[in-house]
Amino acid sequence: MKRLMAGLAALGTTVVALAGAAPAVAAGNSLAFGSRYFDCDPEYGCHGSAVLPKSWKYTGLGNGEGRFTDTSVPRMIRIDTDLDSHPGTATAALNKQKALKGTPGLKIIGLQNGTMKSTMQQGPLRISTLVYTYRSGSQTRWVATRYIGFHGDKTASAEVTVGGRVQDRTLLGTVLTKATESLAMAG
Repeated sequence: MKRLMAGLAALGTTVVALAGAAPAVAAGNSLAFGSRYFDCDPEYGCHGSAVLPKSWKYTGLGNGEGRFTDTSVPRMIRIDTDLDSHPGTATAALNKQKALKGTPGLKIIGLQNGTMKSTMQQGPLRISTLVYTYRSGSQTRWVATRYIGFHGDKTASAEVTVGGRVQDRTLLGTVLTKATESLAMAG
């Protein structure tokens, strides 16, 4: 139970009424944030944007999907706005949990459903967030995957995942919160 509350508390204000704060972000681990663009093509421009760490390197992964990676520390955020199917946010999170079955060292920290405000007139946002850890070689990785329904819709229109070292979970929670609140997609 302590692990559940600490993991969800690391997601910041999006998880309300949970006790047990994660450790403070270590000195020198702060980031500058700014508007970043993804899903860009030369003819039509960029189809998505969010407030993300300015220093993280962008890699396009295909239609509607991009990843921003910290080149100095193993952590990242991936945004997918072109989901193959559009289940409800809660169903998408449960499906993700089922798909993780058999992952080495998997520990589900928690699953939380709720709402958030959008800073980009996309809200209210319906969200479902799955938090878990797993083993990658000798390291334990901390991951939070969030499914987002825009304008109060329960249908998952976007998936945002942050991942990295367990000790970076507070910072990753901040990255996830800023990205969620500011996520905007071209009409």
